[in-house]
Amino acid sequence: MTNSSLRDDFAKPPSFEHLEQADYLSLDQQQLYYVLHPTGLPLRARVLLAGPFASERPHRYITWVRWARYLASHGFEVMRFDYRGVGESTGRFEDFGFCTWSNDLRHCADWFQQRSPATPLIIHGLGMGALLGESLFAQGIANVLLTWLPPKTAREMLYDQLKIKMANNFILPASERKTRDQFVADLERGETVEVEGHNWTPDLWSESKKFGLAENSIINPHVKTKQISLDGKLDALAVHTLGGVGPNPMRSAGGGPSMRLVNPDLTACFEVTCGQLKHALIALGGN
Repeated sequence: MTNSSLRDDFAKPPSFEHLEQADYLSLDQQQLYYVLHPTGLPLRARVLLAGPFASERPHRYITWVRWARYLASHGFEVMRFDYRGVGESTGRFEDFGFCTWSNDLRHCADWFQQRSPATPLIIHGLGMGALLGESLFAQGIANVLLTWLPPKTAREMLYDQLKIKMANNFILPASERKTRDQFVADLERGETVEVEGHNWTPDLWSESKKFGLAENSIINPHVKTKQISLDGKLDALAVHTLGGVGPNPMRSAGGGPSMRLVNPDLTACFEVTCGQLKHALIALGGN
């Protein structure tokens, strides 16, 4: 083996994929699916990943897993999970909403923190997960809140998600297609609207109106825990991958049609965000 290859091996962060554990937590007669990503390094903190809305989950899943593994390779123990009615968790999607998904996050946070209460807890929310994380953070749950692409309100998020429904409707004759506002009118008349295989109920739409950052950011004055809130820094490639917006920065000028990469290398973004977390832990008095 050459000196160059030795240097390359030492430069690679360790992988702890062989330590990953998948299981279920019981909650109100349902089962929450979760995956634990332990670290084989001295434990810096625990990171609870609050994932995005159901229709975004399949498109963000690979990046979410890679981010969990990246954190584990840098001394963080990570937990990711599926909300009730979504993914591998049990229950019907239409039976749940933002309040119950917030309870799911709280249940996971309590379980995760009990593993060693003195270890700092970080909640990292993506999209809808940022809204849910903000709500818990305001109650004093977690030492650090990190957000990626937080919507201002759940209503704004759902309205944006209706673009997917419109795109799928292009296979229909023009006379049968609907605008987003027409889908909204259907929901407000009490009808159910299917989006990406999930049935949106009028109750979900109604609940979204009162669930937003402005309401959730009211900090409980009785909270004694020192807390730090971070706005995650995303580069153009990460925004394109996680948010599905903006031009593909990997496309060369004058190239063919813009293509969305399924599994791009977001190491540069991961490094910056991991650095933010390490600095936050130092500010909290950690290592």
